[in-house]
Amino acid sequence: WLMPVMPSKTYHKYDTTDYYSIDPEYGTMEDFEAFLSACRERGIKVIMDLALNHTSSEHPWFQEACSYLKELGDGEPDPGECPYVLYYNFSMPYLTLYNEELRAEIEKIADFWLAKGVGGFRLDAAKEYVTGADGSNIEILSWFNDVVKEKYPDAYLVAEVFSDMAVYEKYYDSGIDSLFDFD
Repeated sequence: WLMPVMPSKTYHKYDTTDYYSIDPEYGTMEDFEAFLSACRERGIKVIMDLALNHTSSEHPWFQEACSYLKELGDGEPDPGECPYVLYYNFSMPYLTLYNEELRAEIEKIADFWLAKGVGGFRLDAAKEYVTGADGSNIEILSWFNDVVKEKYPDAYLVAEVFSDMAVYEKYYDSGIDSLFDFD
């Protein structure tokens, strides 16, 4: 299990600026592909940490949405002009995981890494996709699980649901392989 390895401006790398690259601190995409190949030769599957609920404020989606809103002024946002305005809740760069265009982007991101040979994902902060709404979070996990398993049935998904057993037990309804047992 690799902690976040995608480009980020912070030390912890959980605020992604580019979902399709490797942070230079960890090498190049070629280095990563060589690593995956070496792991495969040894029968090791690699899972990557994937933060789906937020991006960096420097991510191109967020930057473009903010620029569009500044230019718009008091007008009503038109997702036809800038689809990224519907990707975010603008208190912080939190993604709106019900947005169908965003879900299509996330499907492309998952497919990109799984096609390279990644064995699955550790899903960061799944309990906070929609804060205080376990049912919504379970639906989002179910959607992501279905999308991944349809194309990669052997992919392994584990979600972080920082809570007690009474809460995270419900999250197994999503079909996900595993949840962290923090208790």
